Formats: sequence, structure tokens, C-alpha cells
Amino acid sequence: MPALYDTFLIQEPLRQDPFAVTHNPSDRATLVEVYSKSIKYFEERNRRRVVERLRYELGVLYMQAGEWSKAFRVLEPLWRAVSWRKEGWWGLLGDLGERVSECAIRCGDGEAVVRGAWEGMNDCFGKSSKEDYDFLKCLDGMKDLRSKPRVVVRADEAVSCCTYVIISVFLLIRFLAHQKLVSFTFGFGAAQGNVGEPLPAQMVVTSHARRSTIPIVMSHILISFDGGLKDIRTQHEAGTEPTHLTSDGFCLHDVSLHKNPDKLDSSSLEVPSSDCLFGISELTFSPCDTKIFSYNLIPRDSSTVRVAGITSFIQSESFDLEYIVSRADYVRQEDYWFGTTGGIGRRPAGSNGADGIRIHPKPPKVQIKIPQLQKEYLTDETVRLEIEIRNEEDEEVEVNLEARFHGQADTVPIWMWITDQKDTASAEGPLSDPKEEDTPCYNLGHVERSGSRKLSAIFTAKSIATEAVLEIKAIYHVLSEPDTPISKVLVHEIVFDRPFQANYDFQPCVDRQALPNYFKITENHNPNHSAHGLRQLWNTTTRLASFAPEPLIIEDMTLEVNGVQDGAICRVESSTPSDQRPQAVLAPSNFHEGRFDISTQKIDLDDRLSTVIHFQLKVRWHRNRPDAPLTTTILTVPDLVIPFGEPRVLITTDSPQGDESDFITLDYTIENPSTHVLNFDVSMDTNDDFAFSGPKTTSIQLVPVSRHIVRYKVLPLVRGKWITPNLRVLDTHFNQVLKVHGTRGMKSDKRGVSIWVDAEG
Repeated sequence: MPALYDTFLIQEPLRQDPFAVTHNPSDRATLVEVYSKSIKYFEERNRRRVVERLRYELGVLYMQAGEWSKAFRVLEPLWRAVSWRKEGWWGLLGDLGERVSECAIRCGDGEAVVRGAWEGMNDCFGKSSKEDYDFLKCLDGMKDLRSKPRVVVRADEAVSCCTYVIISVFLLIRFLAHQKLVSFTFGFGAAQGNVGEPLPAQMVVTSHARRSTIPIVMSHILISFDGGLKDIRTQHEAGTEPTHLTSDGFCLHDVSLHKNPDKLDSSSLEVPSSDCLFGISELTFSPCDTKIFSYNLIPRDSSTVRVAGITSFIQSESFDLEYIVSRADYVRQEDYWFGTTGGIGRRPAGSNGADGIRIHPKPPKVQIKIPQLQKEYLTDETVRLEIEIRNEEDEEVEVNLEARFHGQADTVPIWMWITDQKDTASAEGPLSDPKEEDTPCYNLGHVERSGSRKLSAIFTAKSIATEAVLEIKAIYHVLSEPDTPISKVLVHEIVFDRPFQANYDFQPCVDRQALPNYFKITENHNPNHSAHGLRQLWNTTTRLASFAPEPLIIEDMTLEVNGVQDGAICRVESSTPSDQRPQAVLAPSNFHEGRFDISTQKIDLDDRLSTVIHFQLKVRWHRNRPDAPLTTTILTVPDLVIPFGEPRVLITTDSPQGDESDFITLDYTIENPSTHVLNFDVSMDTNDDFAFSGPKTTSIQLVPVSRHIVRYKVLPLVRGKWITPNLRVLDTHFNQVLKVHGTRGMKSDKRGVSIWVDAEG
């Protein structure tokens, strides 16, 4: 029969002291069950501190019962994530750490032993009973280890016995973990830096280990950066003397950095990176020691530089330890350390509190000069530029050149580099905006200090008027720093304008050649002629105006046929022979005139459809300079529509000689190209400006494909002005009044065709 207890005044023994009643397995099982239910209950209600206390008591219960593995499985996760570390409850945390270490030793977990020993050395836990404690021998006596432990401890997981500080003059970033027991700071010696220029920085390491512990020896310390700085690896070398020393234990070391490591431990945890700088210094830290490491860094790229983290490495025969502090643990540090004649001094640092500094591009000292570069060029012209690269750096440089136009893809010019030794292109292609790899590059090679190199380049403008931005970039590096590129950019806005604008005056001409016989069948055509239909002659007067800011030399101007529609052929010839067309100097806002004769003929005589002719005006010109290249500009010309099937009236003039020199002969040619017999009523109106001799009114009948000339002699009554004879021609078949077309030397307006009368007869 179970024992009965009166619990009204006195509780059961199990309730009075749970840890005193552990020999009875049934009692321990009851306690474990109660603890487990309690932990679950309070976890559901987010009572973290109560849960941590219950887990701690459950682990102690297992330890008193000698169940070390169960105790370790409860206490070790609690020790890693317990809130006591952040809240500074060092007594509870120290007791928990010692219990975890005891369980780890009995369970053979070397990693947990190293973690506990690393945190337990901190002097925040008070004095220890262990004198001359050697952290590197914390695993001595554990013979059942299967392999050498490699321990990785992060700053938010343990209280460290060392403080890492990187300090600067202006910008400082401090890493503070667990109420300043472990702090890391990083800063630079300036609020901002430039690529290729020295940037000072300092790292301060302070040991907070208990005074009873043996000095700690670190194999190396690695500082990682985000941005344009190489990582820094400081390697331990015993016996390295500090640059400055004080009596209170502060040491200042000036660490010189280089690319290739002279001495590296082959068993290092961290594989050396090719993108890393190496330095050597003394990394032995006694309790309360403070060592300051000064560096001179050379930024490589323009960017915002931040410290990504600091990692220290400790190696021994029995284990390896890697202690990592990330950027999340940084806070501000306000001291700057510097060497003095009496030792080491410090002063407040004016920091802006930012977590990074801006590295600007190195101010380039290579200059780009283009003396002939203008703000305005003309379309279609080829421009040759002489480019001078002058080196104002303190040493020899190696230069690569890039050139590009920023603008619309279809309007950017074509670029070509020319060497300074022979006139051959070294790179050619359109300077397109979207793709950097399409940019033509030129390797200029080495340029001596205070020296210069010259080269030439050519670009050809497109035919479209546009605006563009020319960018010429010199990418170079000094020979002592091949990994630090520097760029100098020359930006120039250019306007490409059309050099010319032209207007065109098309006028018909009288064809003196006999018309084909419409009533006679011709079976044998001349094989040398591909066209046998109706023919019309026209001429055009082209007036070319210059929009250039300076005089241009016109070498030649030709009108070319660009296409003929609807079964016809067309030929164009200049009215002036080529040997009689000298060069013309076309000044700004002036005109240059050219005349062209146009002959158009239908292939088939029965074809009466209208014909459309497309032209283009080709102008060959150059600037008024001895070495100016010849440029060809093509201008669009309005289409000429020729109605072959409609009757028309043409007027020509002739000035008689001798006794009739005061008279002007007017010939009105009436043409009927149609397939109908047409009747025309012709009448001449009187005018106060002249008297005429000829039919006042008459009727004319024209058979198909025929012409007739009506002649008048006109006596001008005025001099030095235009007279306008008004001949009215009515097509009675279609009941239409035909328009009278003037020929060369006449002008047409709404009143009709006007003829010029000289001031002197």
C-alpha cells in the first residue's frame, strides 16, 4: 500500500527539493515528464526566460543522474542560443558554459569543448580556479577524438576574449557584440578616397582574457571588403618589433602590404586568395594587450567600399579555430591612434557615422587634346582629326583609346582609327550606343612621363541631319599598378547640318525632231534605239543654296535619273559641257545654279500613259582648304510627272536682227499627242504693253500625233520690264482651255507666261 502524506502544511519531498530526490528512477521520470510538459506549455506562450530556466534545470537533473549524453543534448543547444549572453548575465552564463564543457568532455565532443574554452577565457566571468590556463591545450586528455576538430565561431554565438578595432581619421565603423565584450571597428583615413591613391586604415586588437591565462597566438587575421579594395591578410611572425610602444601595453605596428606571400602556413584554414594583400606582424596577445596595425590601402575601382567581415584564425596541434565577425556586428568607434615621439597617442575622430566610404575615380592626369574639333560639321563629309595624348602622370603609362558617338543608331557616324606611321585603319565600325563591345578600340601603347603621342582618326557623317555626342575615352594605367585602370573622357557635342538646299524649276522644251507618223506602219525599227514612242524634252534649272558657316568649293553638280515608271526611258545631260564647268566657290547663303536637259521617250508609240521620273541631285564638294577631302552629297529632287496623252501649248521667243530688231517673235506650238482629231480655237488678247502682228482669232484642226505653230510678232511699248502676252487656246473637243507653258528664260505665274524686255532695244 503506497505511503500517504498529509500535504496540508508540508509538501511532498519531491515537491520540496526536486534535485535532492533523484535516486529513485520513478521520481526522475516523473520530474522529466513534468519539465517536458512545462517547457512545451511555456514555449507555446513565448515565455523565453522561463523556458531557458526549465531547460537548464532539466539538464542539471540529467547531470546529477549521470546521464551525460542526455544532459549534453539539452544544455548545448541552450548554451548556443541563450539570451543571458546578450543580457550580460555572466554568472548564469559561466555556470552553463562549465556544465556544457563537462558534458562535452564526457561525451567526446571536442568542438563544444573548444567553444566553451574560447568563451570561458573572457574576464567578464571573474576569476578562475585554473592558473596559467592554456587555451591551446583545452583538448588534452580527450583521447577518443576521431579527427582534429575545426571550429567556426561567429560573433553573435559567443563572448570573445579579444577585441578587434579598425580605426580611421574620419570614417569609422565599429563592430560591438555582447555589451562591448567583443567589438570590431573598421574605418579609413579619409572621408572619401580616389582610385590609385593611398588610403590609410588601422586595426586595433585588444585581449580581454583572464590574467591567469597563457598568451594567445593567432596564425593570421583576414579583413574582407565589399567594393574596390583587396582583402588584407596579416600573417603571424614571431619577434616582429612594433613601430611605437607605450608602457601601458599599447603597440603600434606599421604593416607593409604586398601581393605575394613570403611566408604562409601550409596548414592554414583559409586558402590564400589571388585577390588579396599580405602583411606580416606579431600576433601574440597576452591578457589586456592592445596592438594597433596600420595599413596603406590602394583602391582599385570606383565604388562604395565597406568591410564585409573580420576573421581571426588560431591553429594548434589538437584543433583549429576560426572566429568570424560579420558586418551586422559593426557600431561606431570614435578614437584614432597615431604614433608620437613619446609613444602612441589618440584623439577623437570626426566621423560621419556611415558604414562605408565612396571611392572616386582617380583624377586622370592623361590629357586628350583635339585642336581641330569643331561644334558643327556637315552631313556626308569625312572629317580627319589629329588627337594628341599627353602624359602628365609621374611615371610611364600604357594607354588604350575608345571612341563612340551617343545618338540614334541609324544616324551615328562611322569611325576609323589611323596609325601615326602609315595610313591604315586599325579599327573600324559604327559607333553604336547600346553595346560597349562594339566600340572601336586602339592600343596606343606606352607614353613616357611628360611625353605625348599623336594619332589620327576619321569619321564619316551620315546623310541625315542630327545631333550627337562624341565621347573619346583614354583607359590607361601606370606601369607600376597594372591592376588599377584610370580613365580620362573627352565629351564633345556635335551638330551635323545639311550643307545645301536646292529648288528646281522644270520647264518643257519644244522638240525640233519630227513626230512619228501615226498613219504609217513602220515594221523595221532602228535596232540602236530601244524606244519608238512619243518623246518630250524638258529642262530644269537647279539653284543650290549653302547652309555651311564657311565657303565651300563646288567641284561638280549632276542630275541623275533614279527611276522611270510606266514604259519609258529618260536621259539627262548638263546644259554646260564638262570642260566649261569650272570650280565654283559657294559662299554662305549664296546660290549656285545648274541647268540640265531632260529627254523622255515612250517605248511604244501606242502608250499614252503618264510617266513619273525620279531624280537625285549629286553634288561633289569640299571645304576651302588644301587638304580637305572630296565629299559627295545627294539631294532629293521632286518627281517629274509627264502626261504623254494630253495636248499642250509651248511658247518660244526669237529676237530678229536688222530692221526688225525692235520686234519679238513669239512661236506658240500646239501639240496633239492623242489619238483623236482635235479642233482648237485660238485668240490673242490685246495689251497696253505691246502691239502684235498675227491672227487675232483663228481655228486649227490637228490630226493625231501632230503639231502646229502659230507665230506672232510683238512690238513692246515698254522697256526694262516683263510683258505678258495672253493667248487663249480652247480645245473644242474636250471643251478645255489649254495652259500655255513657258520655256527657258520666261517666268510663269497666275497671270500667264511673262517675257522680259530689255531696257535697250
